[in-house]
Amino acid sequence: MSEKKIIYYPPADKSITVRALVIASLCSEKIIIKNPLISDDTVNSVKALIRLGVNIKNGSDFIEVTGKCKYGFHQRDIDCGESALFLRLILPVLLNQKKTYRITGKKTLLRRSFKDTLSAFESMGAHIKHNNYHLPITVYPSELKPVKYRTSSAQTKSSLLIASLYTKGIKIIEDVKTRDHTERILEYLGCEIKRNSNKLYIAKNELKAKNLKICGDISQAAVFITISLFISREILVKNCGINPLRTGFLKAISDMGVVVKINNKRYISNELVGDILIKPPKILKAIKIYNITPLIDEVFLIALLMASADGASEIKNTEMIRNKESDRENEIINLLNMLGVSFKKGKNSIVIYGTKSFKKISCIDTKGDHRLAMVAGILKIINNPKIKIKNKSCVSKTYPNFWDDLIKFVFFLKNN
Repeated sequence: MSEKKIIYYPPADKSITVRALVIASLCSEKIIIKNPLISDDTVNSVKALIRLGVNIKNGSDFIEVTGKCKYGFHQRDIDCGESALFLRLILPVLLNQKKTYRITGKKTLLRRSFKDTLSAFESMGAHIKHNNYHLPITVYPSELKPVKYRTSSAQTKSSLLIASLYTKGIKIIEDVKTRDHTERILEYLGCEIKRNSNKLYIAKNELKAKNLKICGDISQAAVFITISLFISREILVKNCGINPLRTGFLKAISDMGVVVKINNKRYISNELVGDILIKPPKILKAIKIYNITPLIDEVFLIALLMASADGASEIKNTEMIRNKESDRENEIINLLNMLGVSFKKGKNSIVIYGTKSFKKISCIDTKGDHRLAMVAGILKIINNPKIKIKNKSCVSKTYPNFWDDLIKFVFFLKNN
């Protein structure tokens, strides 16, 4: 009897949901966000916006936002939870309110540096008090000057785009293109964005209310795609975002010999969406990743696949993953050591020598990093079903139903 194809529906995209919440809050009319992700990050974003006076109502599969325009936010201290994205998006809004705000956060957010974003605003004349670029941050009324600013961070770029809704003339220079969800939402809601080579700026910054729908998250789908590759099963991922700047994982596994087909392409609220069919190869090929930006959320998964590939693979520019929920460069090294995989650490790179078998892991400490917790979930299937996972609940940051979905996935595999 032939095996049934695995069909997987990913949860809604967290990155787009948070952006939609903040940008909708800057409109004066009601916007309904359909199919939002409900997770710790998005719930904390909603709570903070409500404290700032935004009228938000939750439905069964939608969030209704009636914004405060650009200048009507209340003066309240806010807690961003663990969402670095929300912090960066709300920062330029608060700088333009002519009031003083104190911004705090929790857990992993407290150990992260925001030098990239805070330095950008300081160069514009912003008055910000911070703890060596760490939380807590106090934001004072500031008159921002337009500047040209070079960045390789999608979140800093997004922060500057939100600032451009208040200050015209801000020009952003990207040496490497980063995810463009913010631009897509802004354009969908009526803004005009000009692009010239690696430069972009907002030419028309007036927002018009329009309902939004959130697509499936490619980063979460990548976890189940990775499992399917290890167990050599085809998987069809339905209704998934395939933004060209978010599909680095698909490009990487395609280079490793995986057959990747995308059908039923269409746009949902200016985001490209499709159904992704994955067919595993007999052997994964070794590859080199020169640009980590398009797969920065999937770097643990790529490292794990490289560890079982035929030959020596390499990930470059690993300095970009040190200031995430954990130091992901260091955690990849820890993971490779536990699995008994040979590697060579460079200044900003890791060479991984693939092996046919892994050592059995008995315990993984997630360090509160949801991406590492999901890798632990993969290892529970392919390495040791009795593995102990410390702080496994941190997945609620972006994927609250992950462990339930993983159990359903395993049940399907056993019965099909």
